[in-house]
Amino acid sequence: MTLSKQITIPILLVDDRQENLLSMQAILEGEGYELVLAQNGNEALSQTLKNDFALVLLDVQMPEMDGFEVASLMRSNPKTNNIPVIFVTAGMKDIGFEFKGYDVGAVDYLMKPLEPVVFRSKVRVFGEMFRQRKELEQHKFHLDQLVEEKTAALSRTAFELNERNLQLEQSNRELAAIEEDMRGQIHEFVETHDQLLATEEMLRKQLDEYEQSQRELNESVNNLKTVFDVSPLAFVVSSYPSGIILDINATFTDTFGYPRDMVFGHTGLELGFWPDAEIRKHFLQAVETQGKVSGFSADIRALRGDQRKVLLYSSKIDFNKQPCLLIVFMDVTEQKLMEDQIRQSQKMDVLGQLAGGVAHDFNNMLTAILGSIELLYPHLNNNEKGLKLLGNIQQAATRSADLTQQLLSFSRKGQKDFVQINLHETIAETLTILEHTIDRKISLQTKLVATKTTLIGNAALLQNALLNLGVNARDAMTEGGTITVATANMNFDESYCSLSPFDIEPGDYIELSVADTGTGIDQDTITHIFEPFFTTKDVGKGTGLGLASVYGTVKEHGGAVSVFSEPGVGTIFKLYLPVISGEERQGGQNEIKKLSGLGILLVDDEELIREIGKELLEMLGHHVYLAENGLEALQLYDREKENISLVILDLVMPKMGGRDTLRFLRQRNKDVKVLVASLAYHSFCKLIKA
Repeated sequence: MTLSKQITIPILLVDDRQENLLSMQAILEGEGYELVLAQNGNEALSQTLKNDFALVLLDVQMPEMDGFEVASLMRSNPKTNNIPVIFVTAGMKDIGFEFKGYDVGAVDYLMKPLEPVVFRSKVRVFGEMFRQRKELEQHKFHLDQLVEEKTAALSRTAFELNERNLQLEQSNRELAAIEEDMRGQIHEFVETHDQLLATEEMLRKQLDEYEQSQRELNESVNNLKTVFDVSPLAFVVSSYPSGIILDINATFTDTFGYPRDMVFGHTGLELGFWPDAEIRKHFLQAVETQGKVSGFSADIRALRGDQRKVLLYSSKIDFNKQPCLLIVFMDVTEQKLMEDQIRQSQKMDVLGQLAGGVAHDFNNMLTAILGSIELLYPHLNNNEKGLKLLGNIQQAATRSADLTQQLLSFSRKGQKDFVQINLHETIAETLTILEHTIDRKISLQTKLVATKTTLIGNAALLQNALLNLGVNARDAMTEGGTITVATANMNFDESYCSLSPFDIEPGDYIELSVADTGTGIDQDTITHIFEPFFTTKDVGKGTGLGLASVYGTVKEHGGAVSVFSEPGVGTIFKLYLPVISGEERQGGQNEIKKLSGLGILLVDDEELIREIGKELLEMLGHHVYLAENGLEALQLYDREKENISLVILDLVMPKMGGRDTLRFLRQRNKDVKVLVASLAYHSFCKLIKA
């Protein structure tokens, strides 16, 4: 008689969706189970009545009869109430949903999508318990058979004793031996039974410990998944070294625009994600050599086509039992752009200081030249050729003076009158001029939607800036196009201002933009576009100071400027200027009174300026005192202050500059009349002619 046979472990899989059944079947194949499939509750109940299952894996949500009803009916039937049930669900609505499953007899829950390792492990536990129970039943059945056989033997022996009285003693000895043997077997059975009970208790404790560990593992996995999903950094898991993308987080999609269904199963090269295959090769070489990568700089192409500058952090990991790379992307595009803007702003400040210094010295020389011309005119009254040549010299010097004014505008060292103006009115006046300078093939449009348009500024400077931008836009559209001048209101907070490369204050601003549909500007040119004397125009067609003066004008108004361009599409310049409420009163401008016969103290460190200024002033009937620095001027003023009606004061001088000199003059006489004539030749000429 065979004491045991191979035990088959039947498992019932219940789900109304065929693909889910096939998925569970694929995971459990090769594990030695007899898998029975059912697609609804009725089929499941019918199968449980026909078969003794080790475990039922039951979907919760099914049509007609859900998993809770199936489990409840199984518990109400004595034939099926001991079959373990594990619910398989796509999500828990709340804690009550979970307890409902346990109330109808479930022993556990599995969450979709199924984790193969966890799924097989849980099924294996219940399969092993079923196998042990069946072995116990087989053993008990074998013992019952043995007892039955022995009992039959005793009966036959008793019958034989009755018939064979002579063999009674021998039969009694045999019977005693058999009885002793049976007692030993029964004792062994009892011991085996106790051992099985102890084993069952141990397995139950191990199962409880496993379930606790599984809960902790699930909690840890969920925490890691939450970190993966909500991290502000972009994550990618790809196979190594093939680079096939297996998983991404939401930040990756938000940053680079690639949706999950587009990237899965593809490499970054196939998607165009790596614009340079050599960079990816160097990245993989660094991973292979170092085992991980930290701060690898690269350019990544987003789905919309723009390139993002990133720092890559990567390490090798095991993902779904295969070697993979976890790659973290830190997007530093805006940071790099801000650093470039700050470097550009610092460079422009240095250039501005240089331009201001050059313009100061150049203006001094021009003042001497133009002053000498004024003095020469009376001596050439009858010399037409000489007068013509002198006029040419004066015209060239005047144009040179205009050039220095543009340099001064860029360096913010020019003398400007700042008053309250309405920018829309300034724009309207400027566009009237611009309309006459552009070809008819070019359309001039306006979108002036700003409501706060009042600012403190210099209308002439702003008109010049707008004209420069308009003329540049015209030159970029030789075949025609559209120039759009627009305004809008902005508000910059402290955070934005602290990050700006420009020295701007928080508050309300008006955005003045000039856009064209011309040839556009490449990135290399943009980095130099505001530098003095930088131009892309042919020789003789541009000084390279137009945009430099725009830059200086914007900074002088406490604003900011930016440029965006794409070759073949067009360019847009945006000027941001601080606005006021409009209630401030406009200050009046003092008019220079025309006087003669004054005592004038002329203070300048340039000897030519002093000599020519003295001659011009004396020609107009004034008495002139000369000083070459602030200390000498104060000494002269102390001696002759009763005779000095006006002080003409240069700002930049050795020993004592103009600002300190002015302060000490006002200490001596709070009503002293001082005219600062530094840098600008035209201001000096106005003074002389007044």
